[in-house]
Amino acid sequence: MKTIKYILASAILAVGGMVVTSCSDLEEKPLTFLNPNIYYNTEGEVDAALNGVYNRFRNMYTANSQLYLANVELYTEQGWPTYNKNSMETLNRWYDINNASTGNSDRGVNRIWSAAYEAINRANIVIARHQDVSMSETSHGRIDGQAKFIRAYSLWHVIRLFGGAPIITTYTNGLEGLEVPRNTVDECYEAIIADLEEAAKELPARGSDASYDVWRIHQGACYALLGEVYLYRATMNGNNQEYLTKARDYSKMVIDSHAYSLMENFTDQFYWFNENAKNNKESIFELQFAPLSGQSNDMHIRFGLGRTYSSMGCYMYARMGVSGFLYKEMLDNNDKRAEALLSQFELNDGTISKYDPETYQWNPVITNDRDQPHNCVFNLKYMDNRTDASLQKPNANFPMLRYAEVLLNYAEAANLLQGGQGLNELNQIRTRAGLPAYTYTSQANLDEEIFQQRRYEFVGEGKIFYDELRRGVLGQYCSDKCVKGTALNIAYFDGDVHFKAGRNFLFKIPKADLDSNPALEQNPDN
Repeated sequence: MKTIKYILASAILAVGGMVVTSCSDLEEKPLTFLNPNIYYNTEGEVDAALNGVYNRFRNMYTANSQLYLANVELYTEQGWPTYNKNSMETLNRWYDINNASTGNSDRGVNRIWSAAYEAINRANIVIARHQDVSMSETSHGRIDGQAKFIRAYSLWHVIRLFGGAPIITTYTNGLEGLEVPRNTVDECYEAIIADLEEAAKELPARGSDASYDVWRIHQGACYALLGEVYLYRATMNGNNQEYLTKARDYSKMVIDSHAYSLMENFTDQFYWFNENAKNNKESIFELQFAPLSGQSNDMHIRFGLGRTYSSMGCYMYARMGVSGFLYKEMLDNNDKRAEALLSQFELNDGTISKYDPETYQWNPVITNDRDQPHNCVFNLKYMDNRTDASLQKPNANFPMLRYAEVLLNYAEAANLLQGGQGLNELNQIRTRAGLPAYTYTSQANLDEEIFQQRRYEFVGEGKIFYDELRRGVLGQYCSDKCVKGTALNIAYFDGDVHFKAGRNFLFKIPKADLDSNPALEQNPDN
């Protein structure tokens, strides 16, 4: 198998031009600052620019945007603040949520609007410019398909957070044409679906062509994301039967392709536990990282235990951990997925500190850099214990689409269409987690069970926020966490949520983005 070509963070688009860096076998080959209208002459140059599209999409989760993941976990019951920098404790309580000027506007959820449109602009350049370059029809299609998938996935982030957004299909090449009004949510759905359907026609199935790198977007990723999009759209629209059918059928296409399967052990999907975890058989699409400047996984750094505990694999900041309440639920259920959460480790002096799920305390006590105790457990899904810690370049990949999600998407849509359908797919998830098979009693009970399995399956993956939002339970789940955490005097809990989000909740468009595009209209207060 070919060595993975990591997408370099130095491939940066600017207005009117770009710098592109390509990397093969981890060797950097920088090119010069060039105008997108004259740059594209060879297939290699187009492919380098495509790497820049992957890079910009990846930056929605890392670099200056890594706190987006912290935001969408803290807004649920699953994330616990472990530090008061970057407003972690106020995010936990949904403080000042209607203020378009706050909320970590440069890094958190508010950063996603501009980060997504940066990725969309890069994709639009590649989509437009590859057509004039001499290459095979197969190469044209694959480049086009990958760019359209990322354009669709970027817009998918925007509309779930902010609602209707501008649909932009041409690239920016200067300061003209920046005033673009919002499209409706339904128009955005149709644009996303069209891009994904076109991409699916152009991209190979996984395993069908050994010359196509395994880390790249394959046809199965398009079908998996279509299943997710249609399921979200269906459940936000009263369980619309047409959309549920589409969600079920697209998910079934991934299942029937036999290109993916569950890893036998849940933890083997993640680099901490398995050095061969990257792009494994369960992975449909994941963000690629490497121990190089600009390519490391900042999620490990931001959501680790803090700088005091260098033995854990890298210089780290403590920003967010995983709910001790959720961890105890998993232990009480004898759920093997709890093994992906750090509950004991060796301190620098050789002492073993262990987490007590009854008291939500570590023994001996471990603290952040401000001597506040940690009361949470920590997520090993994006941590790296293999790369030399002195490099400060953690190397673990991060999952965006896993086969487990396809199975649960299929199960949910199939059951909502016909009670009891999807039980086999649900039980594949339960069996791997060491849980007994679920016995069908009613459509509503099965639907709830599928949701509960999502809560345990996708801890720390940025999924549960959207699942709870579309089900209308987000505000209540987070409120219950805050009330209970305050009563137990857990660090950085000091009251109930300021706002309980309902199904129709939308974030405000960031003020800076609103100011740069006068054609935009702001969302009303929630």
